[in-house]
Amino acid sequence: MLHAVAYKRKHQEGDWPYHDPMLPSLDNINPAQLQVEFEEQRLIASRILQNCVIDDKQRLRVATPPQQLAHFNRKSVAEKIPPPGNLSEERNRQWLDRDAPVLFDEQILRLSTFDARDYDIHFPIQRGELNVHKQKGGSLQCTLQHIERIWSYALEARLKINLRDLRTHSAVLVVNDVYVRRHLREFMTLLLQRLGFQRCFLVQDSVASTYGAGIGFGCVVDIGAQKTSIACIEDGISQLNSRVRLQYGGGDINQVLLMLLRKCGFPYRECSVQDSYVDARLMDKLKERFCHLNAKVCGAQEKQFHLRKQNGQWLRYTLQVGDEAIMAPLAFFHTELLNITGKARKAFTQQPPQEQYDCEDCFDAEYLRETGRKNGARAADPIVAQLLAQPRPLPPITADDEELNVVDQDEPSSNGVAVHNTSSPSVGHAQKHFADTANGVYQYGQGQVMPLDQAVLEAIGRCATNETKRKMYGSILLVGSSVKIPGLAAWLQSCISQQVQPGTEVNVFTKGMDAGMVAWKGAAIMSVLESARELWITQVDWSRHGLRLLRERSPFLW
Repeated sequence: MLHAVAYKRKHQEGDWPYHDPMLPSLDNINPAQLQVEFEEQRLIASRILQNCVIDDKQRLRVATPPQQLAHFNRKSVAEKIPPPGNLSEERNRQWLDRDAPVLFDEQILRLSTFDARDYDIHFPIQRGELNVHKQKGGSLQCTLQHIERIWSYALEARLKINLRDLRTHSAVLVVNDVYVRRHLREFMTLLLQRLGFQRCFLVQDSVASTYGAGIGFGCVVDIGAQKTSIACIEDGISQLNSRVRLQYGGGDINQVLLMLLRKCGFPYRECSVQDSYVDARLMDKLKERFCHLNAKVCGAQEKQFHLRKQNGQWLRYTLQVGDEAIMAPLAFFHTELLNITGKARKAFTQQPPQEQYDCEDCFDAEYLRETGRKNGARAADPIVAQLLAQPRPLPPITADDEELNVVDQDEPSSNGVAVHNTSSPSVGHAQKHFADTANGVYQYGQGQVMPLDQAVLEAIGRCATNETKRKMYGSILLVGSSVKIPGLAAWLQSCISQQVQPGTEVNVFTKGMDAGMVAWKGAAIMSVLESARELWITQVDWSRHGLRLLRERSPFLW
């Protein structure tokens, strides 16, 4: 279900509609320069593909020039067709409920550029975290209210559960491996007090994925629509130093695909993914249908897609696609293609507990430091004395309590020291440097976002022992909605195998189910386990003890 909500606007003078984009926005600082740089990287990626061997006879791939594809695509004309067989005439006429004060899910995806002007549209979660900003509806409490609306709709319309009956239901909150403490506290309050669930417990998404996949350990690579997170799991515990969240995902691939299709004469010339949610959804469907990472598939392929116009008329477009279908997902490994959605990317890692302060946590190290006396009765307590003796950590970098380590990949190291990465072998990409600090932040040089294979190597390389690293290389699990691209697991396995020591077994795999549902299946399994009985937090306990319960009962280091 789409995590978005659209509110009907009351047209007033000076009040402009607010729209969160469904896909990551293009970098509009210098569009002309952006096009030139993208074309340079496209040619580099094309030469990489031409060097791929496709069979045992050592034959190389043969690419179809974009000019040849454009000659066919520019002559392609949209054909009028009747509505699809599974869509009745009445449903086609009632495509969009224009009288509803609030729209959700499929209704939002049917908003064209013209229709969207009547709504304020909010995506409360973007790039894997709460979308808190300074514009209309962007405060923390407004963002939580958007989520409450979406969850209430999902419970009532999809699960057919009356909100008044939630006091007899339990919930499992699946959270990011790299999380913000304050946000988790607000989520618990939302579930237990505002929605009224009887009880709830938290679990990290990578841990839930291992339960859903039925494995005891592994490196979980979760590629979503707008973020990629990596974490190494062993015996149900997420290794702190291995957690990282990168700001690219399937939505960035959609933008790359659209840019490539336009270079070969995309027949749907009016496509505007920034303004029309219909077009944004279309590009997501084209990515799922067209894209692959199979080097043996080459040459021009004739494809078709259907589109409903605002007047209710359905159209069929025919086009030819060549290496564009493989070059778009190749951006996961040749990340210079992703510069169209922003060069300045950030990597997020988890801050250590002693650097995360919370005024409501009476057992917080900073609280004990401020309230404890260096002399007297408290000084006799060895635990308090040890906390008081610790050096005072620097205040965390916060943006509405964004308690995350931010690695800005186009700025020099804060301490001016850069060392070679010894945790993973050297590769064919640009030479990488990173700076280690006390809390495990690493920083890359040359301002380029880290490719997927390098990010996996970096995460596994931060495991404590060689035995743990060996186990992680042998169990790399792909989950998330954007790993459904055919050939992605084999391509990633090939890239990693070429960069590890000889004799190291590398196994990249997906489970035989919807990759986007693995974490949810794991959370459902955890909820009925005997060992999870101690993790539940009831509504009464949360009202009475609050944040203290998360410190005591969360299945990860709080």
